[in-house]
Amino acid sequence: MKTFHITIGGISYPVRLVMGALLLFKRETGNDVNTLQADDLEGMVRLIWCCVKCASQAEGLDFGYDFETFCNLITPGDLEQWNANLTDEKKKVSAEQRA
Repeated sequence: MKTFHITIGGISYPVRLVMGALLLFKRETGNDVNTLQADDLEGMVRLIWCCVKCASQAEGLDFGYDFETFCNLITPGDLEQWNANLTDEKKKVSAEQRA
């Protein structure tokens, strides 16, 4: 999955679905990501938080926001961008598999 960025407090952070994010999501929620429903707003935002936290750590960036603070700093537009990015990636993978 390609990386896109989210700006929080004037700092650009990577958002990337990495293995660490999947494991962190499981530890935080007790659920696997594949059980996440499209209408689960808290779950979707928590997944983004996990992705930002883990991708930032992988790139050596300090990301000190807890989940609640993160929720207070992002916008519905950030969630829309995340969803659009996931949709584009799914289409790309699907097209590559058909080729």
